[in-house]
Amino acid sequence: MITKKDTFVQLPKELERGFSELNIGKHLRKARITKGFGYSCLSIFRLIFLLVFQYKNWFQALQSKKAVDLPKKDTIYRFLNSSTYAWRSFLLSLCHDLIMRIKKLTSNKRVKVFIVDDSLFSRNRSKSVELLSRVFGHTEKRFY
Repeated sequence: MITKKDTFVQLPKELERGFSELNIGKHLRKARITKGFGYSCLSIFRLIFLLVFQYKNWFQALQSKKAVDLPKKDTIYRFLNSSTYAWRSFLLSLCHDLIMRIKKLTSNKRVKVFIVDDSLFSRNRSKSVELLSRVFGHTEKRFY
């Protein structure tokens, strides 16, 4: 987990290198995702990103021994739900940078395709899962 102290040391080396090589902080600032005080947006983003790889949710992280050094629940939810942050702009900027890096690896003669799969996953057994919401599937005209 990321704590107040030694924020960058606690990331796995692979993720630390990926974050620095992809300039995640630059893309966050470009999308106007900045904070005036407290934890930096980059450290909060790293924390949320790291939870995925540790198979934990935010509740489990707050119940762990390192919860004292972690930001409070309100900090995370304000970060994720702020209406002034341009998350789509962040994703677009990050994807553009990533595509430009991958583009150098293929020849000009080759056909280039970028596939985005927005398939919905049916989770009929899950009723009380964190961040789970009902989504209308337009292909089958029903809610998931």
